[in-house]
Amino acid sequence: MLAKTFAGVLLGLPLSMALMSLAIWLWPHSESVVIPMLVLFFPVWIGIMAATFLFRSGPRAWAWLAAANAGAYAALFLAKHTLPGL
Repeated sequence: MLAKTFAGVLLGLPLSMALMSLAIWLWPHSESVVIPMLVLFFPVWIGIMAATFLFRSGPRAWAWLAAANAGAYAALFLAKHTLPGL
């Protein structure tokens, strides 16, 4: 249970940051949604932390969250290098 908690806290933070950054980057006229996305950052992080308790084991939670982080940051990288943004 402690492994799931640490996975949610330590890997949930960068995952929620990547998801909010991706949402800001892909939103049209993104300068108008920065503050609302910053407000949504904490509920997303709490949701990710809560969702880690749905995994059967701690290593599985770490693996899935690490893969989700890699995917989110890869999507953010692709969005920044292929789509016009700020």
